[in-house]
Amino acid sequence: MTKTLVIASHPNYQHSLSQRFFAESAKIPGVTLHFLDQLDQFILEDELALLADCDRLILQFPLYWYSVPAKMKAWIDTIWTEAKPLLTGKEIGFAISTGVAAKEFQLGGNEQISFNEILRPQLRMAQKYHMTVLPLIVLDQFMYKTETQKRRFVVDYQQLLTMPYPFSFDQKQQWFADRLHSLIEVKPQLAPLLTQLEENRELIQDLDEALDSLEESL
Repeated sequence: MTKTLVIASHPNYQHSLSQRFFAESAKIPGVTLHFLDQLDQFILEDELALLADCDRLILQFPLYWYSVPAKMKAWIDTIWTEAKPLLTGKEIGFAISTGVAAKEFQLGGNEQISFNEILRPQLRMAQKYHMTVLPLIVLDQFMYKTETQKRRFVVDYQQLLTMPYPFSFDQKQQWFADRLHSLIEVKPQLAPLLTQLEENRELIQDLDEALDSLEESL
């Protein structure tokens, strides 16, 4: 099982619905949530111990004037240099929230800047340590999300936290199957859904094999 450490920061975390949503979504096996704003100061040895024990690091924060919040910047300044031997070659991902629609952070959007541009300093930090950068996940305009959209986001976020990289279609199928296996222990009525998923996987595998055979014959 992938051991994931979520480093989270929010300037107004006590009143943030999006931060609460992130935190609740991260309460799954294999995930440790480390919330920076609850700390008065960073003890280097403690922070490094957390990093040493993880396989995957997720930085989770709201966009704060097109950057990370001050508390996360202070954490980076305190530990990043010393953390090099502990982070080199590991995985890193970014989970950000914004009150502006995600579509505005692209060419032609009102923000006139992309998420990749905003995260360029953090991406360079990761590249310096030869870390594998995972796909970005963005929670935008949380207050306007429907319940269906929220549930879909939980799945996407939990996959970022726990699913083995690369995030292929096969990996996503296996992730859902593993989740259903664990849920069936408390909700046996979900068993038919797992059966259907496994049957669909077999059908897709048969189609892949048929396509491979067809290509070989051409």
